[in-house]
Amino acid sequence: MSSIIQDISEMGASLRTLMNMVNDVVSLGSMYRVGRVFLVGAGSSYYVSMYAVTHALRSKGRCILAVPSSEFIYYHSGLVNSSSLVVAISRSGETAETLEALRVAKGNGAGTVMLSISEGRGLDFIDHYVRVDVGQERSVVMTKSFVALSAAAAVLIDAIVGNNVDHGRVLSALSSCIDGMLNDKGMLMTLSKVAGEWASGGVSRFIFLGHGSSYPMALESALKFEETSYTAVQALNALEFRHGPVATVGERQAIVVLNQSDAMSGSVVKLFNELNDRARGSETRVLMVTNVNEVNGSGVVKVNCSTGLGEWDSLALVVPVYLLAYYYALSKGVDVERPRNLVRVVKEF
Repeated sequence: MSSIIQDISEMGASLRTLMNMVNDVVSLGSMYRVGRVFLVGAGSSYYVSMYAVTHALRSKGRCILAVPSSEFIYYHSGLVNSSSLVVAISRSGETAETLEALRVAKGNGAGTVMLSISEGRGLDFIDHYVRVDVGQERSVVMTKSFVALSAAAAVLIDAIVGNNVDHGRVLSALSSCIDGMLNDKGMLMTLSKVAGEWASGGVSRFIFLGHGSSYPMALESALKFEETSYTAVQALNALEFRHGPVATVGERQAIVVLNQSDAMSGSVVKLFNELNDRARGSETRVLMVTNVNEVNGSGVVKVNCSTGLGEWDSLALVVPVYLLAYYYALSKGVDVERPRNLVRVVKEF
C-alpha cells in the first residue's frame, strides 16, 4: 500500500485521537479573550488556518485573520500586541517562516500557540504547544495531518469565540463518515474510473471551486493535484467563476465543485447545473463533491456526512479529492511516493 493511501486510511482514527484531547483544546481556547487572533501557516498549514477562521464567522466583535506565515512576518506583525494571539499551524513544528512568525509575535507581546502533529522543541517564544499525536505521516504530502490539524484549529477557534458546539459528537460523526467513504468500494471505483478517464482523455488542467468553509478545501485540493501530478490548477470562490473564468468552459479541463450543505449551497448547485449545460458536447468535465441531499446523478460524488454544521461538513469533502489526486497521478504514471522537489520540512526562507 502506498504511503499516501496509508495516511488517508488513518484520517478517521486521527479525529478519534483529537476526541481524546478535545477538552484540553477547548480549555486552552477559553483562556483567550483577546481582541485580535492571527492564524499563520505555510502551504497546506495555511489552508488549515483559513479553514479554522471560517468557524469564527458567526461570532461578533472579534478580528480573526488567516495569513501566510511569511506575509505575517513582513506585513502584519506590527498589528499584534499584548491583546493579540497568534496561532501557528505546522505539521513538523519546524517550518522556518512559521517559527519566525511566532518569535516576532512574542517579541511584540502577543500570546503564541503552536498546533502540530510533531513533538515540540521547548522554544521560549511559544506559550502553548499542542500536539495532536496521530502518529507519523508517511508521505511528504500532507493528508491525514491536514484533516487532524484543521479539526484541532477549528475546535480552538470555536472555544475562543464562544461557539456552542458538541465537539465530541461532531468529531465522532466526521470520523465515522470518513471511515465509511474509505470502505465504500463503489465510491472508490467511481473515483478511480473518473481519474483514469481524465488522464486518458488528456485532461491536464483543473479548476477547484468552493464556498465558505469549503473554499480552503478547494485550495488544498488544488495543491494536492499540483504536488502529486504537477498539473496546472486554479482554485476560486465558487460564484467568482462566473466573473471571467467561465470563458474557459469548453477547453480540455476538469472543474471540481466542493459544496457543503449551508446557506450558499443552493446557489452553488445552480452554478453546477449551468456549468454542465455550458460544457455539454465539449472537452470540459464537471464534477461535484457534496453532501447536499437534493443533488444526485452523473457527475456527482455524494458524501454521506451531515453534522448539521456546514463548516464542519466541508472537512469531509476533501477526502474524495485526495483520492482523485492519487488515482490521477497513478494514471499518469507519476511516482507518488517521490514527488519531485518536495521536502517534508522547509527550514529556511
